[in-house]
Amino acid sequence: MKRTRSLSVALVFVLTFAKSIGSDAGALPSNGPTKLNYEDSSSPTCLANLKRSNGKCLIPRAGSTATATSKTGLKTFGVVGSFFVCRDAVMTATQNFWRDAENTKFLLAGAVAGIVSRTIVSPLEVVATAQMVRGGNKNMMGELLDLFSSEGMRGFFKGNGANCLKVAPTRGVQFFAFESIKVRVVDYKRSKMGLAEDAEVSLSPIERLIAGGFAGMIASSLVYPIEVVKTMLTMYPGKYNGINAAFHGVLNEVGPKGLYAGFAPTLVAMFPYVGMEFMIYETSKIAIETYMKSKLEAKDGENSQYTIPIFVTLGLGAMAGAAAQSSAHPLDVVRKRLQVQGINGNPVLYKNTLDCIGGIVSKEGASSLYKGLGPACVATIPGTGVAYITYEFMKTFLGLNSM
Repeated sequence: MKRTRSLSVALVFVLTFAKSIGSDAGALPSNGPTKLNYEDSSSPTCLANLKRSNGKCLIPRAGSTATATSKTGLKTFGVVGSFFVCRDAVMTATQNFWRDAENTKFLLAGAVAGIVSRTIVSPLEVVATAQMVRGGNKNMMGELLDLFSSEGMRGFFKGNGANCLKVAPTRGVQFFAFESIKVRVVDYKRSKMGLAEDAEVSLSPIERLIAGGFAGMIASSLVYPIEVVKTMLTMYPGKYNGINAAFHGVLNEVGPKGLYAGFAPTLVAMFPYVGMEFMIYETSKIAIETYMKSKLEAKDGENSQYTIPIFVTLGLGAMAGAAAQSSAHPLDVVRKRLQVQGINGNPVLYKNTLDCIGGIVSKEGASSLYKGLGPACVATIPGTGVAYITYEFMKTFLGLNSM
């Protein structure tokens, strides 16, 4: 009974307190002063009778100034007000960051392009990896049919999770580093020629090749262990139950060095591979845009803008990808062979990159260094084309411009 009475008294107190906060009825008596009297401790202008130790109101009421101050006080001391203040601050900071973070946007655009393109060509990627590791003379269609009959549609996408986990940061870092390096090269050329900071400076194909080459090496260095895991899942899908299991499987069988097996040929291959891809695509794209723009200006007599159609972007990306893949494929074969040796009962046949190249040539012939080139090019051609279409779309969506 005492507990019930205590709860009732407490409830009445809370309701009274809430009413005193929410109501303006008792702001000031009708015959009272129109100005707030902060000195009068008995003044009924204190909201909920909240006063300082010196008798002044903590949150005054009535009048325009009092009303504004009371709202500020409620925001300052209220949980809801604090939430809205924090929310607005976070949203403002996020908007400012997103507006200024050009490099972050390039990172996102490249990551999305990599995921979309690699998923589309996953079946061809699986067949190419199998032929590079296993060798043999079976054609691409025969490999695809055998894969479908033995593993179904799921077999076409084995290792794709790890592949996307690898390609998203790889492509993101590639585009991020490529654009960043180009900006620094342009700044250097402006400084060397004594030009203004906003002066227009063009990059040569060789400069784009170098920027792309270093971008490829940086990206591969950061995500190489995921490449090894992807190869394990593609070659031995029944052995490892997911990315984490494959990662620990490599560590258990060959130790931490297994996560970097084939790293040396990868770095060597990435420079011409990514460098040529970026150089061919961007140089061709700029040449077409310049030609079409000059043609439109000659016809219309005014400045014109020309946007390359999607099918042209697809063709340029395909051409760049095919050239890049062909130039670096032998080192790609070496990388795959080094990745799988010592794992799942595979013998350790090669000591290093040069030993692997010599061993493959002496035992299987020089043509074996191009095993899987057909499926790899077939995968690369549409894959790189789709990647650049997606990348150009993301650049437009995010409001980005390349050098």
